[in-house]
Amino acid sequence: MQVDYPYLGKLCSLVIPCALTALDHWSPEVKGQGMVSFIHLARNVNAAEISWYEDVILDACCQNVASSEEIWNHVVEMSVLLVTFTQRSNPRSSWYEKLLNEMLNHLERQPRNKERRVVWLKYIEPFLNGMGLILVAHFRRIFPLFFRWMHADDDETVILVLERIQTILKLTWIRQSTYIERLVDELVILYKESALKVSREDIRALCLNILTLIQQSKGSQFEAVWKKHSEDPDVTEFRELFSRKVTVS
Repeated sequence: MQVDYPYLGKLCSLVIPCALTALDHWSPEVKGQGMVSFIHLARNVNAAEISWYEDVILDACCQNVASSEEIWNHVVEMSVLLVTFTQRSNPRSSWYEKLLNEMLNHLERQPRNKERRVVWLKYIEPFLNGMGLILVAHFRRIFPLFFRWMHADDDETVILVLERIQTILKLTWIRQSTYIERLVDELVILYKESALKVSREDIRALCLNILTLIQQSKGSQFEAVWKKHSEDPDVTEFRELFSRKVTVS
């Protein structure tokens, strides 16, 4: 029988030490069970009920980011749930930065690993929302990965990374203008590449939405960057759609 809210909170002093011991085990299978326990815990207790343990739990999350392939999905889901659950009112919490740096370190070492990037992109949205404007400080590491993944062979990665870019733009209005030109260029390239993709319409719609967000937030700077693409015969339809979108908005 599984214990849920509101009864699980009363058992934290018993459950948490056991789950932490599992996370410290050498076996991926045992580690995975500990992670599943923390995922269930985060969904069924109040933050106050684990406040005494939050630092040691989040430290365990950091220590386990480099876990093996078969439990990477549990690592990311657990880390995102626990940091947003315990630090939700503090986007400047050092735990956000520590966990993000650990995850980016791992992804930078294996940028071509489809399984890891897809899992990360699927689960990271609440983490990004929790950090908000603080994400600007991490653009120099996030965007190089995003630019690379935008041109991945699989449509799933491309769609997920475009969705995460859209989220980041809404949260930060891309305050660091050094990335504007590169992002516009990569979106135009992706638009043209998508002609041969199964998910062509979804990818192009996301490209259009992102360009519209950039135009709304940067105005004249966007127009200056867009000029070099305005006569590109391969994006005529894209340009017309974009122009209508801007007019409507």
